[in-house]
Amino acid sequence: MNVETLEDLFGLQLQRAYYAERTHVELLSEMAETTPTADLRDVLADHRAETDRQIDRLEDVFAALGRRPRASRTRTIDGLIESWRGHRSAAGDEPAIPSALEIALTAERVEIRAYESLLTLAGRLAYADDVVEPLETTLAEERAAVEALEEVETEVSIPETVAVEEG
Repeated sequence: MNVETLEDLFGLQLQRAYYAERTHVELLSEMAETTPTADLRDVLADHRAETDRQIDRLEDVFAALGRRPRASRTRTIDGLIESWRGHRSAAGDEPAIPSALEIALTAERVEIRAYESLLTLAGRLAYADDVVEPLETTLAEERAAVEALEEVETEVSIPETVAVEEG
């Protein structure tokens, strides 16, 4: 896709966000299935369900723009998936809590940045509420997901720190 206008850039970034969300559904499912920590598993499973709704919202944005939903691969998202699968293979039977948290947090932060960018472009393009509001809703959910993951990170890291200090 040639990017010559702001509309082109918005379209490309929308396609990348769509790819990220669709790919993230699979990643969240894998991480939730393999994590031994109930709190992390719950956060990942809840956000997986939320991500399904985010995909629906993105499809609504495509429709509002008169476009068919289309995904454009991104190396960043592909790299996160590869990192997760590589860590899982290397870890074997070991719990993958830190890696799952790190990858989940990174994925959410990448998505937050994507939605911030989409909203900036939507503002510059003066897009209507049927484009802007779904993006704002999803951005708020992504920020809430980061907060939930950071809470789990704090709960996991405190016992690990105490164990290292005692050991």
